[in-house]
Amino acid sequence: MAPRTLTQFMLDIGVRDGKSGLARILAATSVAIKLTASMVARGPLIMESTDDQIPSDEQLRRTLRRLATNALLKQTDSIEQLAGVSLAGSSKIQQVSASGRYLLVFEAMHGMTNLSDNLPVGAAFAVLERETSGPCTEEDFLQPGTNLCAAGVALYGPRTVLTLTTGNGVDCFTFDREVGNFVLTRPQVKIPLDRPIFAINPADAPHWPGAVKRYVEECVLGAEGPRGRDFVMRWNASALVGAYRVLTSGGLFLVPETDKPGTWLAPLLHTAAPLAFLAEQAGGAAVTGTQRVLEVVPESLNTRVPLFLGCVGEVDRISRYFEEEQDADREYAHPLFHNRTLFVD
Repeated sequence: MAPRTLTQFMLDIGVRDGKSGLARILAATSVAIKLTASMVARGPLIMESTDDQIPSDEQLRRTLRRLATNALLKQTDSIEQLAGVSLAGSSKIQQVSASGRYLLVFEAMHGMTNLSDNLPVGAAFAVLERETSGPCTEEDFLQPGTNLCAAGVALYGPRTVLTLTTGNGVDCFTFDREVGNFVLTRPQVKIPLDRPIFAINPADAPHWPGAVKRYVEECVLGAEGPRGRDFVMRWNASALVGAYRVLTSGGLFLVPETDKPGTWLAPLLHTAAPLAFLAEQAGGAAVTGTQRVLEVVPESLNTRVPLFLGCVGEVDRISRYFEEEQDADREYAHPLFHNRTLFVD
């Protein structure tokens, strides 16, 4: 049997579920992702340069973000079923069709600093429905993630992969450049259970809340600690890479809120909600520490939240630690952090 393509997958959505508009939006988004994959693969070659003026990494990142955004807007600008697009980091709504039923949120280029080290970058997107008509407004987008119709993540690495859910599980596609289409390579992905893996930025360790310090400390203590087994720690400075690793390898991805100025938190609409939808559809969970991510109602297009995403057992554990921290009369002692470090003398 020939491999199933994303085109066939979209046709099934339109026919089986009666959602031709949703299928068309997802198809257009996938085309934009394919175009972006080509641009990311070329890197600095997409920019004009001379011997005495080589584009900087920052110039390349800005150019790629602009081109990736323009590719998405061009592919979706004539879809009648699409009311508007919200782009990550922008308060402006891109109007498409006043009679459109759907709303698209899109993060064109996530983890862009990874480009300097030739590491994966990605895109995240999600589709919502609206109940109004006419030009769409910010309020139309301010819905909890429980209302999502679809969500996906694309990673541009050694191969371009597209992980997608429309509420019927999670499917992973790989871009076949020879045929110019995405091909289904991992149907109905399920987050592996009981894998001793966690991912967090250790540079922020002194500023983590007590519940996170407790969780990481127990993992770092390994087989001699309360968890009774050795853990592997990962970090790629990308929520999309972290979420994809959870989908394929299990474990827990942590983005806690800290008392450190400028700490990165996950944009709810454009990152956290799509990733949470994918995680739950793959049998996992995602919380802010105290609340299910998909139940958080955004206050604005740029609302940000902490994110703890992974297999249910680990998410339940970190949630319990937050609850116990709130109920405790005294702060939990963290020997590993007495000297503001993960390591003891």
